[in-house]
Amino acid sequence: MEYFANYNTGIDQDPAEWALAREAEGYTGVVVSDHFWVGDKPYPHVWVTLTRIACATEGLRFGSSFCNNLFRSPVEFAQASLTLHHVAKGRFEAGLGAGWSENEVSWGLGQDYPPAPERAGRYKEAMTIVRQIFDHGTCSFSGEHYRVNVPVVGPYDGSRPLLVGSAGGPRTRREITPLVDRIEVFAGEFIRGGAIDFEALARVTDDDVRDMIAKVRTISPDIPIGYFTLMAAGESEQVKGLEQMLGSNFASGLVGHPEKVAAKIRDMESWGMGRVQLTELVPGSYTNLAPYLGS
Repeated sequence: MEYFANYNTGIDQDPAEWALAREAEGYTGVVVSDHFWVGDKPYPHVWVTLTRIACATEGLRFGSSFCNNLFRSPVEFAQASLTLHHVAKGRFEAGLGAGWSENEVSWGLGQDYPPAPERAGRYKEAMTIVRQIFDHGTCSFSGEHYRVNVPVVGPYDGSRPLLVGSAGGPRTRREITPLVDRIEVFAGEFIRGGAIDFEALARVTDDDVRDMIAKVRTISPDIPIGYFTLMAAGESEQVKGLEQMLGSNFASGLVGHPEKVAAKIRDMESWGMGRVQLTELVPGSYTNLAPYLGS
């Protein structure tokens, strides 16, 4: 099992120091989210933060989780990914997502937030463009949402980052999985409009997660699968309050004493999960959990 820690909202620590701390704790790698803000917390710029991590580390793997397809052109995403992969000597993984925070698009970009079918259509076309650029260093594509003719983009030296996609629903699972090197899944619609719906998260069951894995396997039997995981490890009152709020289903196993959280993650490995992306809900959870991950 691979463990990737997410440099997410509310972290004031320098990203280089943070990444080095996670590497010292034994995490497989780190990822950086792509937001302007979530709730009342500002986020650092995804590409600046990733570059800071790339320059500060030598062996640590890292990636974007996930760049928002509504924020920029897929050609720019591909160019930035190839460049960072080259600078980091092959350690970067390029994660691209469809975009889920309506407020960031409507208020941050001042643009209309597309309905779900359009977002999914844009996402598939964008992934097709990035896939072509990663595989060939060039792309000619004409679709409903994008029409590009890119003769060359790079640096393209034959080495390319792994392309990582996100699938939460039937369409993205069906259309994105064949285009990517790794698919990250989540069960239940607990992220809406720019906030976490804890009631929806509490309804997700172990069977929901196992069913999601099985459905991906019908599309691509051998593709590596990761899971987006919200977690809180520790014994503080804040952690105990979250644990009580989440009840007894899947998500509650990822909140509580670090030994309990690690055991739940090992369960996920037995279900066929190869990676978890860990996003801490309570500061200090990464450090609290780390000693238990290798046991």
